[in-house]
Amino acid sequence: MICLIALVVFSILGIFSVKYRQLSAKAFDCVFRRMTFRPCQSGLDRQVKTSIIGFFSRKHVGLARFVARYFEVLSWAFTILMIASLFFSVRGAYYYIIYGNCNGAGSDEFCVFDALAPSTQTTTCTDPSIHQGNFTKIPPTIDDDPSIGPKDAKVTIIEFGCYSCPYTKKAEPVVKKILKKYEGRILYVYRDFHIPQHPDSKERAIAANCAGEQYLFWQYHDILFEKQEQSINETVLTNFAKELGLDVE
Repeated sequence: MICLIALVVFSILGIFSVKYRQLSAKAFDCVFRRMTFRPCQSGLDRQVKTSIIGFFSRKHVGLARFVARYFEVLSWAFTILMIASLFFSVRGAYYYIIYGNCNGAGSDEFCVFDALAPSTQTTTCTDPSIHQGNFTKIPPTIDDDPSIGPKDAKVTIIEFGCYSCPYTKKAEPVVKKILKKYEGRILYVYRDFHIPQHPDSKERAIAANCAGEQYLFWQYHDILFEKQEQSINETVLTNFAKELGLDVE
């Protein structure tokens, strides 16, 4: 079955070279004959086998002997892997065209085809109006969320953060650098966006807002990120409040 692999490889290489087109023709003849239970007459199978064993013999004699002994079994194994790979690649491409990702409807897992269009975002939304661009963009507002900086600043930065999210924590040093560099010139707003999959994210956000009612939101905000890895319960959140001298009740 090595000729089947050779057919695929040489057919692709044949796009760029006449030499490989001739080899792909031999591979096709060999595959066709093997499928009709006839021996390969082009000699390509023996040529490929000799080349592969010769390659391994230059690296390791024992490995070359193993390949020579089980060449047919290895050929079948790699052929099956190739067919499986082609199947999943074609299915992934089909899903990407239909659903916007290569893992099927409703999936948000990694898709290798996203690299083909890095400037765009895929979506699994089934609403056709989204794909046709028939929607109104509504910018977020600052609402009554905690903020730093003048309200009439020319630039407003709104961060949607989750106290249990490691990426929100990773952004904290960057946010502080921006606030320091552009102090008095920008308005920075932090809006809670607690993610349900993140443990205790909602409870942390509620606690921070309670601290905000006593004008110590940012201090409590910082403690939550400093102690993000710590297991949280009502007692722990209350202890954070005590550290800041808040009215716990």
